Amino acid sequence: MKKNAFLMFLLFAFAVFLLIAQQGEAGKDEQFGAQVKGAKKIGSNACKECHPDVKDSKIYSYHSDCEACHGEGSVHASDPSKANIALPKSEKCLNCHQKDSKRMNWKFSDHHKAGVNCRDCHEVHVSKTAKAPGAGINKMDKKFASCVKCHQDVMARLNMTSHHPVKEGGLSCSSCHDPHGSKQATLLSKNERCLKCHQAIIGPKVFEHAPVVEDCTTCHDPHGSPNRRLLRIAQPGLCLQCHSLADKRHAQGGTANARISGAFLRGCVNCHGSIHGSHQDPHLRY
Repeated sequence: MKKNAFLMFLLFAFAVFLLIAQQGEAGKDEQFGAQVKGAKKIGSNACKECHPDVKDSKIYSYHSDCEACHGEGSVHASDPSKANIALPKSEKCLNCHQKDSKRMNWKFSDHHKAGVNCRDCHEVHVSKTAKAPGAGINKMDKKFASCVKCHQDVMARLNMTSHHPVKEGGLSCSSCHDPHGSKQATLLSKNERCLKCHQAIIGPKVFEHAPVVEDCTTCHDPHGSPNRRLLRIAQPGLCLQCHSLADKRHAQGGTANARISGAFLRGCVNCHGSIHGSHQDPHLRY
């Protein structure tokens, strides 16, 4: 009986949650999706009189019908205000932009769940790249400049000594991340994303190193680190999180119970050069 009562409580709580979520979405629709009451079509030429920046934009050739996205504009033209013009939600964009596989998993994406709209990232009218931090300094592409407006923590890591060449233009955020999809929908593990470039590490190897097989980010921070080779912690601290030092192998003279030599603590990979796996040595030395 107690179990059934608990299940009924969970179902009731879930129903209440859905109701609140639907009401919230309805509230957003009033501001972002619904047509303005009493408004009539006036044509895009009328919009250009007040919005010359849109008229001169190259992007205007693709989004030339203002009212297809913003709704009838007569009320807005007579009293210009953000309150009386419809701002399109992602669903309106997808009415046209749904003919390729890149956006088929948008509903499952982390951006969609976080309430991000297409216009938050994409240049619907004029370029947003110039407003991005550091856009005039680095060789970043437009995608990266758009991402770091929100992901400031990632931008901070990319300024660290060891980082992927994103600022330098060698990579983009979308080289590893799918902004329109989700981790679950793509069915790609973190390692598969890394191994697209780091192909020399691809196994299987006769003697595997467990974190290499499981998750590259166990040892490496993909966005940036103050340590060499994107290591989360400098050697030997990183290795000692999992491995203990056997004194018979690492002590002075190689005798049991002897003092551990400082030379061994300067860099584990000085001896264990095949840290990502080996075909010959179980201790990953070569």
